[in-house]
Amino acid sequence: MEPEHAPEFSDRQARATILAAESLGFEREPDLYPAHYNHDLHEDAQYAAEYLRKRDPARLEAALASDESILAQCAAWRITETGRFTLADADIVLRAATARGFQRPPSDLPLLAHAIHWDQARAAVAYFWEQDPEQLEALIGETARLAPLPDTARSTEHGCRGHVDSCRCGR
Repeated sequence: MEPEHAPEFSDRQARATILAAESLGFEREPDLYPAHYNHDLHEDAQYAAEYLRKRDPARLEAALASDESILAQCAAWRITETGRFTLADADIVLRAATARGFQRPPSDLPLLAHAIHWDQARAAVAYFWEQDPEQLEALIGETARLAPLPDTARSTEHGCRGHVDSCRCGR
C-alpha cells in the first residue's frame, strides 16, 4: 500500500525522517545489505513519513528541518568503499573539489600513488558531503545516496574507521 502523502524529500530529509520514525518503533525490512537500504532510501522515507503523520506529526516536521545524521567522514568511507565508487569517480570528485578550493590533505598512507589518490578522493567526498551534497550527487549519481542503517543490516564492516558516537550512519 502506497503512503497517502508523497512529498519529495532531499536525501538528508529522508534519512532524518527514517531515524525519527524508527525512534517511535518504525521498522524497515531487516537483514539486508547496506546497498539495499541505500537504494530504498526515499521509498522507506515515504513509509516512515506516513508512520510519523499518524503518530507524531510534530516529529516529522522536526525531522525535515534537522541536521545531517551521517557525519562527513563516515559518509565518505561508506561511499568510497561500496565497490560502486570508481577511479573515474575519484578523479571527477577530486577535480571538482580542487576547482572549489579544496586542499588535498597530505596522506599518511604508504607512498603508493593510487592509495594516496584514493585517500584524497575520500577526503574530497567528505568535503562535498559537508559543503554541497547535491553537487556530490550530480558528480557521482546514486553512489552518493546513503541510508541510515538499522542494527540488523548485514555487513561485518559497513561503518567507518574512527567512528564517532554522534554519527548515525549505522555502525
